[in-house]
Amino acid sequence: MRYVLGIDIGGSRIKAAVCRRAGERWGEPEVVYSLESVLHVDADATVVAGPEARRRAQVAPDRVARGFARRVGDDVPMLLGDELYRPESLAAVVAGWVADQVAENEGGDAARIALTHPPSWTGYRRSLLHDALHDAGIPGALLLPNAIAAAESLLVRERVETGDRLAVCRLGGEHVDTALLRRAAATFELLGHDEQLAPALDDVLAEHLVARFGGDPAQLRDLSTETKELLSTSRDVDVPGRVTRTEFERLVEPMLAMALAPLRRFEDLSAALLVGGVARIPLVSRLAEDALDCRVLLDPDPATAACRGAALAARPPAEAPPSSTALVPRVTGYPELDPDEVYDAEPTPPRPPVVLTPLEPPRRRFELTRRPRNEDDDE
Repeated sequence: MRYVLGIDIGGSRIKAAVCRRAGERWGEPEVVYSLESVLHVDADATVVAGPEARRRAQVAPDRVARGFARRVGDDVPMLLGDELYRPESLAAVVAGWVADQVAENEGGDAARIALTHPPSWTGYRRSLLHDALHDAGIPGALLLPNAIAAAESLLVRERVETGDRLAVCRLGGEHVDTALLRRAAATFELLGHDEQLAPALDDVLAEHLVARFGGDPAQLRDLSTETKELLSTSRDVDVPGRVTRTEFERLVEPMLAMALAPLRRFEDLSAALLVGGVARIPLVSRLAEDALDCRVLLDPDPATAACRGAALAARPPAEAPPSSTALVPRVTGYPELDPDEVYDAEPTPPRPPVVLTPLEPPRRRFELTRRPRNEDDDE
């Protein structure tokens, strides 16, 4: 069965979705991976991600990397063990590791792969990641802003008319990306963007739990993450000790209001789309509705909107429906320029005089974590 793959490497989670083709039709995107955004690079350059990487971090914490995707293009490399690696190389091998995991489950390689990136990225950063992906065995991967990927997922259930201006706010665990898009004849155009650090909701809730119930702050930090997620769907949680959604919302309302503030700068909006894991908190939608004079739309599964949209965008253009957005966002009014030239006015920053370790593992060196086969699998 032919399929395409969309990958979203976030600050806290890595997510992947596929669109499969059966006959003449493409199916709806299906999320096939969601794991912690952590990477372990062994001494022989073998890489693993997610829970296995976190387990190995207990033995070799100096060989674990986080936040590498946002650092693509930074002058300072990342030190793992006694080697220096470029962030784009780490992001590329994570994408390759995910692609290999999916290929094993799907019985073959994806026909196309799309990878999201922050809307603030310029052509310089995209070109670095393109080259790193090529070196990691993923030539021709498609790169698109996560806001446009989220807008692609919106097109499955909402009609967006030509000329409509759409605000997309992605509230992730590490960053908040806000972008203004305009719908052209067959594309979304990126008109503006804003980036800020995500509010530390887990830390605030953990401090509140310690003040109320006592206990180890480090242990309550992990518990607060689960409590926050449960309060998105339940009105109260026993942690132990009863914590209500109203109590939690009173704590975090000022922080969420600040995170949504960039939306107020955009004028003449047709709608605002909320995505990202934090968008599941009911207060987020209420605050956005109070601040904006337009429809506020919440993705049915906001945490996976970007990877699902990337999978939709990865479908071959000739076979995608006319309403689908182009894989590379085009900008009208600049016929003599390609998209990268329009987006990127900054010069290429100089590289520091350091020795970087090339991380170019062929696909066979992406370590696969196979589930042991047992008799229950055949029943």
